[in-house]
Amino acid sequence: MKKIIVITGGTGGIGHAVAVALAKKGNDIIFQGRDADKGAKIAAELSKMNGTTARFIAADVSSVEGIKSLATAIKKLTSKIDIFIQATGTLNSERRETKDGLYESFAVNYQCKFMLDHLLLDELKQGEGKIIIVGGPLRKGAAINFEDLNMKNDYSLMKSIGQNMLAIHMHAQEFSKRNGNIIPINVVNAGVVKTGIDRNVKGAMKLVFRIFGPLIGNSTEKAIVNIIALADTDAKHSGYFYPKVAKPAVEEKIDLDISVASKLWEESLKIGKLNS
Repeated sequence: MKKIIVITGGTGGIGHAVAVALAKKGNDIIFQGRDADKGAKIAAELSKMNGTTARFIAADVSSVEGIKSLATAIKKLTSKIDIFIQATGTLNSERRETKDGLYESFAVNYQCKFMLDHLLLDELKQGEGKIIIVGGPLRKGAAINFEDLNMKNDYSLMKSIGQNMLAIHMHAQEFSKRNGNIIPINVVNAGVVKTGIDRNVKGAMKLVFRIFGPLIGNSTEKAIVNIIALADTDAKHSGYFYPKVAKPAVEEKIDLDISVASKLWEESLKIGKLNS
């Protein structure tokens, strides 16, 4: 049965690979990216696959305004969402501040996902309403620093990665607690994939990516195996992390500090200027 699938970060890397795989199954695809010309070309290609109708939305999700504009654009195209796959991501060696005062990777990697899940709640409820977040494992020692959530005083690439990924897992846990019986949400590890996400990585870490990336990386085809499997299943499991790449799915229940997860939820509502 044809489904309406919304994908963020759909013009490259994991998001594009998922869009192609699900278009081949005959689903209708709505996908987001920054490059309008590239998006239009991909939409035309996807629309030739197995009766698929693909529609593209150009949107910059590094700002609160951009995220809200994307949600509005999605609402204009569909009144229901069966599967929502969030695949946006960026890595920055240097702290890049958005006009909202956020650091860019926090806005793109976490706040965007939090806000869209909140803003598109009605559309998710009208459809099958399954959320899949492309993420990764938690880093040892990662923490949410509410005193400096935007890392204005102590920014580093690895601390940023740690806080962002922890925030994603906490969001999945808290969203599942609030909506999991209606809208399942899960985080899937896609592993290390050469997608261009490291384009803003500099110095020693750039060298690490160049040397070790090809050795430990995997193809996009392998990276999306569990994403596609989760999209296809009728199971309603919610609040899980799937850590294994291209292997039979292993579920790990996300079980983090509930007080911190709840506080992060409230802070994220404030950042996004959303009504609770």
